[in-house]
Amino acid sequence: MKKLEADSSARTSWIRTHRPWLPPWENLGMTAGVKQTGPALFRVRVHLIDSDPEIWRLFEINADLRLPHVHDALQTVMGWENTHLHEFLDYDPNVNGTITPMRPRRWASPFLREDDDDGVYLAEEDFALRDVLTEQAPLFYMYDLGDNWLHRLDFIEALPMKPDDPTVTVIRGERRCPLEDSGGIDGYDHILDVLSDPTDHEHHDLTEWVTSAHNNPRHPFDPATYDTRTINHTLRLALPDTTTHTKRQ
Repeated sequence: MKKLEADSSARTSWIRTHRPWLPPWENLGMTAGVKQTGPALFRVRVHLIDSDPEIWRLFEINADLRLPHVHDALQTVMGWENTHLHEFLDYDPNVNGTITPMRPRRWASPFLREDDDDGVYLAEEDFALRDVLTEQAPLFYMYDLGDNWLHRLDFIEALPMKPDDPTVTVIRGERRCPLEDSGGIDGYDHILDVLSDPTDHEHHDLTEWVTSAHNNPRHPFDPATYDTRTINHTLRLALPDTTTHTKRQ
């Protein structure tokens, strides 16, 4: 009993430090450590680690989606183009140690597992979101294993899922995701700095590159924009049984 109380106290302390926006557990109508059962929508906050200003989304997603479909959802929710490999992790690879209670785990697609002779990866198709994202600890999603775009997913709450609820819906978010192949966070920040300074010797070349990479002459590149309505429309087309819906009250 004392160990359970200590674990609960440590978990609560971690939550208050790393997720200060969350209300107390009793206000969420759930108990920490209890696995959610039955059809559910998970309300999730995802942000791109080290982005400043922060690039983030708040969305609802079917808790029973398998990780390959979660990957598809995140690509659309964030605004990526799905042109690179990815993996899921239950720990932050950039931080020493781990906040997860079990041995660190990583999940990947069959393609990435082909050369995994050491058995580093678990099969992502064997796990649903509810199996790997809990109220105790976040889930991490790495996209593009060269640029290393690391995302952190935080569980906010579980909501009962009705038959007509969409698979994924964005509630709100801020700032578009970086351009593909822009060199990771540091590379993207450099591009934005150069674009904001017409006197920089790289300004002309990078402006041309951004225009080509963005490839949307009707809407010039703007790192500060995020169009929730358009993203939800794309989700409806991209994911099975998905339609947009209004924000839950």
